[in-house]
Amino acid sequence: MERRKFFDKLLDKFNGGLFGLIAVTLILLGDFLAILFNPNYIIFEHMVSALGAGPAPGGLIYNLSVIVSGIIVIPYYIHLSRIVIEENTNETLRKFAIISSMVSCITYSLLGVFPSLENIYIIFYIHGVLALISILSGVCYLISFNILIKRSSSFKKIQSYFGFFVAGLYSLFILTWRPDVEWIMSFGIVSWIIIISISILKKKFNFLP
Repeated sequence: MERRKFFDKLLDKFNGGLFGLIAVTLILLGDFLAILFNPNYIIFEHMVSALGAGPAPGGLIYNLSVIVSGIIVIPYYIHLSRIVIEENTNETLRKFAIISSMVSCITYSLLGVFPSLENIYIIFYIHGVLALISILSGVCYLISFNILIKRSSSFKKIQSYFGFFVAGLYSLFILTWRPDVEWIMSFGIVSWIIIISISILKKKFNFLP
């Protein structure tokens, strides 16, 4: 109950779409700076998480961006879960979407605490487990939320179709575990969050086309 009151007050003052855009900005900035400080890193050839094990200060910047963005994006999903409420909304599906998104956000944030350090096996192992949980729960919330988005009058159906596509990228990465697929998946989820965040902001200020 107290947690609900906290998010009620937070979202009364700040639009959830704003949190989505801030989180995306932090993610992209963290990636860019980490690559900038790691001349040996080649995008699409190295895993995204390898940036967290890169030389200072790039690795530290990346890990901090993961930790902070994983927390900041939570109100975005809370707000989204409220916007998709319609007269005939499947409440079980909506709750599943909320829970799976929270699991994905928390485990994603913890990836910054346990970076992909191959020379420290226990941390590397924990990182792998957290990554798998975050991605699997990501598939769950992407499918769930986009079913709700498709049925919602607050969004366009094409937005849900793109969300399903991103869920497919997540699934493909789980099956292949390839760095190029991971990068495409990362760009996909960032794009989806931006698209939905803008729609949430438009709805707030009443100029949704």
